[in-house]
Amino acid sequence: MPAVQIIPFVPGRRPTDEARSAGLGSSEPVAFVNAGPGNRCLLLLEGRFTGEVEVTTVIGHTIRRRTAVPEAIGERSVLALDPDVDFAGDYSLVNRFFNTVLVEVRQGDAVDETRLDVFDLARMGSLYERIVERAVKPDAERQAPWLSHTTHPWFPVLSIGAYKAELYTRALVGDVVHKRQNLADPGWLTRVGLYLELLTGLGVIEAVKADVGDLLTAEERAAVDRWDDLPLNVEGWRGVWGLRKIAQPIGLRNLLAKKKATLEFLHVHHEDLKHAIALAGPNPSNAQETWHRVFRDAERAVLAKTPAAFPELAMLPDELRRFILWHRRGHVSLGRALRLPGPLPMLVGDQDGLFASACNQYRASMNHVADWAREEGLMDHAGEECVPRQVSLLEAHMNQPTRVALLQARDGYAPERPLEVGADLPPDYTPPLADVAEALAGTPAFSVFTREEIDAVAKAARPLTIGPAERFIVQGQEGDTLFVLVEGTVEVFVRREDGTEVHLGTRPQGSVLGEMSLLTGAPRSATVRALDGALVYEIGRQQYEPILAARPELRLALEDAMAARLRAQDEALSASSRSRRRSALRARRARP
Repeated sequence: MPAVQIIPFVPGRRPTDEARSAGLGSSEPVAFVNAGPGNRCLLLLEGRFTGEVEVTTVIGHTIRRRTAVPEAIGERSVLALDPDVDFAGDYSLVNRFFNTVLVEVRQGDAVDETRLDVFDLARMGSLYERIVERAVKPDAERQAPWLSHTTHPWFPVLSIGAYKAELYTRALVGDVVHKRQNLADPGWLTRVGLYLELLTGLGVIEAVKADVGDLLTAEERAAVDRWDDLPLNVEGWRGVWGLRKIAQPIGLRNLLAKKKATLEFLHVHHEDLKHAIALAGPNPSNAQETWHRVFRDAERAVLAKTPAAFPELAMLPDELRRFILWHRRGHVSLGRALRLPGPLPMLVGDQDGLFASACNQYRASMNHVADWAREEGLMDHAGEECVPRQVSLLEAHMNQPTRVALLQARDGYAPERPLEVGADLPPDYTPPLADVAEALAGTPAFSVFTREEIDAVAKAARPLTIGPAERFIVQGQEGDTLFVLVEGTVEVFVRREDGTEVHLGTRPQGSVLGEMSLLTGAPRSATVRALDGALVYEIGRQQYEPILAARPELRLALEDAMAARLRAQDEALSASSRSRRRSALRARRARP
């Protein structure tokens, strides 16, 4: 009788991989109940089986036994289990919406076992729904019974959050149930999402209890009061609940109150996220890629649901509505919206609009959490930021629309499927280039330009996403553009005539590269490549030359700056040559 061996889960691998690549499959890490027709949990077994095996599942005090016939896949076999039957049990809040199931597979005297976390997808998200139905709606009714609950300052973040949870739940179903493999470790994401809902949901329920009563049943309250591993931030949520006042009459002031409540909600919510990650366990291998997907789902929710979450927008003039949705702080092309008459300019100011502020808050918070998690040994990521700007759907939609299909396809969406956005970009929109202008202003090549001249050049810049180790400037090639490094780090090389390369170091965010060729027409004097990927903006001679033609004195100043750069490069090459000569001399002296 052959031994029974269950192949353990390996991140990035699934049982279906065994059919394509023998020896590279693994069992599934989690299972879902109530996930729809065709839902099966697949365990990969070593060897081929003849006849039935006995399957025993243990959930709490419930034990089930049945027989099954594994299906051969090459030299291994797959055992298909029906979660709704084999893993049936109590998945209520009392059990935190999941159970850990012991699965034993036996044939004769040979036996092996594994444990699976099984989640009820139909219940996940129910705490957020409970807060809307039994806290937000009644509170809106008390404040203004003649108004819709959609005017409540908490409504936008809960509406957007519910859709975000729906999107990543959809991703989990696609990955686990439909075997699409868009996630390396769906179990880790499921645990993080579950613990985050418990921490935030129960924290809010405790914070609002004095105002709306206890939202838990007696059985749930008894269970929750026994839990001592969930660090609820009740005081933090009380502070957010304090921002729930509806500003009347409904209009721009209430819209700004919603924005303030949303940003504070996200701040406390992402503090809960730290604890959720700690409870979910470490993920050093694929947390960054998972974070990219979660962030883009947050962006999808913001883009799709923001207009409906802020019905006050319908009361505003078209131009101001577009401004409030799409504006980026420091972006000059929509500044005329601030010249509307009355008190509106003072209320709005030069701040990010609803789309950008929410997405920026998500990205900043997720990067902050990722940095904390790396220090704690819970996550790891390459590059300075776990979620860099180049993975953003909002940035792609606004600045480089051709990349939207690429990001959609990466997340399992059909590339031709358009991004769902609740409002069109303004017809006169141009990309937000405050970062580019700031980088230009701080470099010698542009230090003699006025702010207006810098803004004019930056306005015409072209965004480019550069992959890891990809070159975008090659020594000896012709070039008539320069590049502003907005995000990431690059390294610079010079190749000598003998073919050896001299590493001239790295250049940080904010560096300007390639300006010598643009100004002089000479071939590229060095090679530049990204380390872990980079976001650069390319500026051409067509944008640069008109300013130089109008102000000849600028060319002299720029030529002086370029001469200084060349002297520094020559000194670096000379130092490298001296070092090579000393090394060669030491090597000769060391010979017997």
